Order: sequence, then structure tokens, then C-alpha cells
Amino acid sequence: MTGGDRPVWALARTGTVDAVSIHPSAPGVPEPTQGRKGDDADRPPMTTGVRLARLFASWAAVGIGIPMILRAELGASPFDVLNTGLSEVTDWSFGICFVVNSIVFFAAGRAMGARLGWACIAGTLVIGPLVNLVLDLIPEQEALAARIPLFVGGLLVIAVAICLVIPTELGPGPTEVLMLGLVARGMDVVPARWISDGLPVVIGAVTGGAFGVGTVVWVLVMAPMVKYGLRRMHYVPPRLVVVDI
Repeated sequence: MTGGDRPVWALARTGTVDAVSIHPSAPGVPEPTQGRKGDDADRPPMTTGVRLARLFASWAAVGIGIPMILRAELGASPFDVLNTGLSEVTDWSFGICFVVNSIVFFAAGRAMGARLGWACIAGTLVIGPLVNLVLDLIPEQEALAARIPLFVGGLLVIAVAICLVIPTELGPGPTEVLMLGLVARGMDVVPARWISDGLPVVIGAVTGGAFGVGTVVWVLVMAPMVKYGLRRMHYVPPRLVVVDI
């Protein structure tokens, strides 16, 4: 670094570098530069149409997967454990708790370097009514033999949804933003996902949130599924690095 240079934080994909973008905390820096290296050098960039198609498909998948998890009644998703726990101690509605917790997770992930997008908010507005619609279509199940496949199917559908939305970089859900923030700080996808799922479970369970064996299964298996899915999508989450300008 020469006398006129100064270090700034930047988001960069290491390994098979896909793109570099200067972190907004560095004032007066140039616009991000785009480039591809490694095995994906010949892969065309994702078009706007493809990104939107994957985003809408991910919303639809979440709108189907969450009702499957709920009808299985084997344990709520990690974020819903936190929402129900906060509702217990504050007497706030589930919807208000969802909004408050989402803002906290978005802010924490953004502070660590994750990107936010318009779909972070839009997804919440779209998925909520869709979940209610699909819930009315899936009957309640009494037999455990029916509930277990329902839970497993819902888990797989949601994992696919997560791996579809993250590479679009249009804005994932709150736990994904927190995970990406941890990855930006140098953590691997699996432990980052364990933290972004485990933290709301611990806090929610302590405060009386809905908790079950399915919740534990979610925390343990979602992380490796997300890592595998992102690899299959040829997506490398960006990390914060120091660059000289």
C-alpha cells in the first residue's frame, strides 16, 4: 500500500471469484466491478428474467413448504420458534413479532456485510397470504406415518427455495441474511447456517416458543443442504476483504 492508498472493506467472492463490490461503509469508492474467474468463467451472468423467475419460484416453494411443516406438527421452523417465544413474553401478535424479529435479523446481517434487496420486504408480503392459502388445502394429519413424510417434504422444499433465492441477490429471508453476514465475515456456510437457525431456537425456546423434535432436525440438516444446494447452483457467497484504493 503506497502513501496515497487507503484500505477499505469490500465484498468479494474468493476461490472461484464471481464478482467484487465495494462495501458501502467506504465513502467515495467506485462502483462495483464485475468479472468471473475459475470454473465459471464461461458461464453467462444471470439475466434479470432468470433472477425474477427463481425469486418467484422460491416464494412459491416457501409458501408450500411452510404449510407442510405446520401440518406435520413436529416442531416449528427456527425463526417461528423465536416469533412464538417473543409473542409469549410481550403479548404481541405473531405478525408483529415476525416483523420485529425480521428487522433485527436484517440489520444484524447487513451490519456484518450481507446485502439486502427489495425482495426482503416483498417476499414477506407475498409469502404470508400464500401460506394461509396452502394451509387451507392441506388437511390436518393425525397419523405419525403421514406427518413424518410431510415434514421431510416440507424441509426439502424450503431448502430448494433458499438455494433458489440467495443466488439472485434480490433479497432473501431474515435467517438467510444473517447467515450471509456471518459468511461475509469469513465463516463457512454450514456453521453460519447453524448459528442463524440455532440462535432463534435457543432464544425462542427460553422464552416459551413452540419447539419440537422437528425443529432440532431442521437446525442440523438445513445447513449442509443449503451448502450443497448453493454449490450446485454455482454460487459462492461473497466475503468481506480489505482492498487498497
